Order: sequence, then structure tokens, then C-alpha cells
Amino acid sequence: MDLKLVGERIRGERERAGFNQRDLAARAQLSQPTLTRIENGVRAGVTLAELDRLAVALDIPVRLLTSGDPVRERVQVAARINGSDAGERQVAVRRALDVVELDARLDKLGASAPHERRPEGRLPAPDTRLAWEQQARTLAEQVRQKLRLGCAPIADVDELIEQLTGADTAVLELPSSIDGITAVDPVRRTTLITVRTCDVPERQRFTFAHELGHLLWQDGIRVHELNGERTPEERRCDAFARHLLAPEEGIRSWLSTERYHTAGRIEERTAALLARHFRVSFPVILIQLESMSMLTAEQKRKLQRPTGEQLAQKYGWGPAYEQEKESSRSPRAPRRILERAVEAYRRNLIGVRALAMLEGRKPEEAEAGLREAGIFPDLPEPKRVDRDRLVARGRTRGDKRQVD
Repeated sequence: MDLKLVGERIRGERERAGFNQRDLAARAQLSQPTLTRIENGVRAGVTLAELDRLAVALDIPVRLLTSGDPVRERVQVAARINGSDAGERQVAVRRALDVVELDARLDKLGASAPHERRPEGRLPAPDTRLAWEQQARTLAEQVRQKLRLGCAPIADVDELIEQLTGADTAVLELPSSIDGITAVDPVRRTTLITVRTCDVPERQRFTFAHELGHLLWQDGIRVHELNGERTPEERRCDAFARHLLAPEEGIRSWLSTERYHTAGRIEERTAALLARHFRVSFPVILIQLESMSMLTAEQKRKLQRPTGEQLAQKYGWGPAYEQEKESSRSPRAPRRILERAVEAYRRNLIGVRALAMLEGRKPEEAEAGLREAGIFPDLPEPKRVDRDRLVARGRTRGDKRQVD
């Protein structure tokens, strides 16, 4: 066992878990100097009991310390960060990797794969010589044409992603500084797109659409930050999400109805109803209206004060918005992986803790839900006893005792 490599793994897992050396040493019943020597790979030896205590303290299998995990080492991850907390990024990445690792583990266990929906195929990337706003609009129009969406509102963005690309999607409990994560396993050719639970349902939809943009441009595994500023790729994906969720043609069609047309002038109520119709945030619809020259920068500035919740209460969909907020606060497991995991649980290949991790619930809650649905692990078939062999073995032992 390469003790230097083991020490590096322990340090990496400790940092992912957000512990300092003193915290982990106390949890694993080790002295801090001992843990320091182990992490630096200079201790003469490490017992399996010590490694087991470290693994329990880190809430990981001991094999991750002794052998590593090829899945974790090869998966490429990019997190969309709205802060600069490296520790929170590590926590979020580990959360996404837990899901990817479980999917790979199900392969090794022989868990059956559900019927896969074949992705619609890749779309040609727009000409990069165009301005990024035009690139974004063109790609959004291609997606809508491919899926025959016309200019109607999109009901479920995550469902659209799965249908178009075959990627898995999930809503996970992530730190507040992380909006979304894309994890790509190049060996298994799987992609997981996750967004965090939050109180703003429109933000979840926009983040999913933003991550789709990265995936379609094939730049989703890179973190797009430059000296703390958003790169052109990030701004391009923001524009893509805006055009995908609130297409210009759809906005013009909606505004052309006599009921909402106010002599070419956009007022707060009209913009709020537009945002509600396409299920995007109020600021996003204002940006889109400005890009269409339907609002001036000054008009947009005057309109952008109220929150989505305030507008919902003011214009009549407050109760519905509260229900949507409640839904956006709840984790949502990737449908395909969850289906595989439930089947593996039923076949007694995995325990309830793996399912609970996937669903973002406590093990007892996950188990209660499975019982309520009538899903129980299959009991192993009892082995039949060969009586003749047992009798013969007993006689043989008896004969040996007589000889002795």
C-alpha cells in the first residue's frame, strides 16, 4: 500500500468534507501530529483500524482511502460559482460525484438499466464569428425547432435536457454559492447536470437552461471565471437560456393580443405577466425586452425593483408561486439512476443508505417510502442442506477420534 498516496487521499477527502486536521483527528481518535504524518506520507505504517476510523469520520468507504476511486479520478466537473468559497465548491463537487459513483457502482453490481430514451442528437454549433448574443439566439432556435416547441413556454427544462441530450438531471442540496454543476464521465459517456435547491423556481429553470448551453457548446467541463468576472462563454450561456425560455417570437405573439397591448408601452403588470407566462424571473424578461428594443435602459432600471414573490402577490398568483417555491426547495434525484437504484435495492444489491443519499432523505424516510410502495429487498434463497454429506462428515470425524 502506497502510504504517500493514501495520505494524499485522506487530505483530499478531509478538505472535501470541510474539516481541518484537528477536527478529523478528534473524530478518528488520533492525535493531530499523527494525522499530519499520515497525510504527509512519512509515518512508518498505518493500521487498517486507523484507516477504518478515518473513513467512518469522513463518511466514506475505506476503499476510497486504500485503493482510490477510478470514477472520481476520471470524472470532469465544472461548478457554476456565485461566490469564492473553495470549501463550499468541494462539498458541492463531492455531492455530485456521489451520484455519478453510485451509477457506476450499479453497473458493476449488474443492476439492470431501464429503457433509455435515445437523445435527439447534437446540434451544429452556431458560427462563432457571430456576436455571442446572435450565437445564443440561433442555438436556442435550433433547440426549439429540433423538439418542435414552437414559441410556447417550456414546461420542464430538465425533461427537455434529458430528451435532447440523454444527460441525467438532478436537483441537489448544494451550498448557496453554487448554482449548478456539470459532471462528465468520459469512460461511461454519461453526463450529470445538477442545480441546487432554492426558494426561486425561476432560477432553477434558468440554471438548467444555462447548463444545457454549456453542454451543447461542449464547454461544460470548464469553469468560466476570469479574475472574478464572468467570461464571454458564461454570458453567452445566459443569453442562450434567456432566448430558450422566453423566445422573441413568443414574446411578440403574446404582446400582440389586444388584451395586453398598451400602445407600445411596457408597464410593470405587462412585464410581470410575461415573466409568469414563460416562467422566467422578472429581471430576465426585462433584459429580453431591452434586447428587443421594447424597453430602454432607463425604463428597465425603473421597473426592476420588485421581486418575483412581490409581483406574484400583487398580480394574483401568490398561492401558486408558494407551491412552486416549496417544490423548488426539495431535492430531485436523476430519474434514470433512481430507477436503477430502486431495482438494485429490491434485488438486495444495495442498501437503503445509497437510495437515501440519492433522494436527499434520511435512511428511515427512504425506507418508509419504499415500504409504503410495497418495495422490499429480496431475501436470499436458503441453501439446502445435504444430509448425506453431513452424516458422512460426522462419521469421518468419529472414526478419526477413535483412531487418536
